[in-house]
Amino acid sequence: MKKKEFDNLITSMSKCGKCMSLKKRNGRDCSLVNIYRDECFGKSIPSIWTDWYRRLDSKIMIVGQDWGPFVDMEKLYDSYLASPTFENWKVLIDREKSLTKKMLTKFLVESAKICHATISMDDIFITNAIMCARRGNNYRGDNIDLLKSTIYCSGFLKRQVEIVKPKVIVTLGYYPLLSFATVYGFDISHKLSDVIRDMPVIKQEDFVIIPCYHPTAQIKSEVQLARYQTIWHFLD
Repeated sequence: MKKKEFDNLITSMSKCGKCMSLKKRNGRDCSLVNIYRDECFGKSIPSIWTDWYRRLDSKIMIVGQDWGPFVDMEKLYDSYLASPTFENWKVLIDREKSLTKKMLTKFLVESAKICHATISMDDIFITNAIMCARRGNNYRGDNIDLLKSTIYCSGFLKRQVEIVKPKVIVTLGYYPLLSFATVYGFDISHKLSDVIRDMPVIKQEDFVIIPCYHPTAQIKSEVQLARYQTIWHFLD
């Protein structure tokens, strides 16, 4: 049932064109690539970290900002097509050694250990506030309109929550949290540090949202780790 619902979501995302011709006021192109128009691509490799369809019953959902450049995803997909098996897919995921992945894994594993909890990174549903990919080959801040794209995608993120039904949602940085504020109707400050101080846990009817800094942000490790420890208080 969940897989069918997610199929329908992918189809809906494949028809969206809101970010396909975005420009900033200065004329800079911020258009994104809709990776779901090739539904096989969108279903097989949504990111360099995760496969959605095997994680639809996850209790933890982690929401980042965006997938990054399309060229990186395309390279991964080509490597997957060379041997389209789950075993090869696992190898490709394990090869991804970004600092973001390293630090996120570190904070999750260490916080679970402190709280005497068990964790498998394979059981965490990972997604983003912005569902399409960047053009070009880098993560420059001026090649994406974070505010508009976040708002445009917020309904798709909400639908993922409705399908997966996580108990805990962890937002990494400001824009994922803004997406949830948009669709669930709560107000947040313009500074993430103020939100974390004033709203350390945001309770919704069926889940909680735990705002966190991005794992590579210049924040003391003990402060980061304390945020991740909150996750385990809301899981059985």
